Amino acid sequence: MTLIKESYHSNMTLAEAEKLVMQTLKNVMEEKIMKDNVELQVVKTDTKLLEIRAQDYVEGIISTLA
Repeated sequence: MTLIKESYHSNMTLAEAEKLVMQTLKNVMEEKIMKDNVELQVVKTDTKLLEIRAQDYVEGIISTLA
């Protein structure tokens, strides 16, 4: 939770928020984070529709994590 408190800001982009969520998961998961053991879903405020991110999209985010 500390990472979220330190990194969150009200002007962050959706991409930044997705990366922050994935970084947080990486830090707390017992298993190594991989596209096969996590899912990323987003509900945008403008459309109010659930969007499920593809595994390749998730893998792209994971590859950028420290």
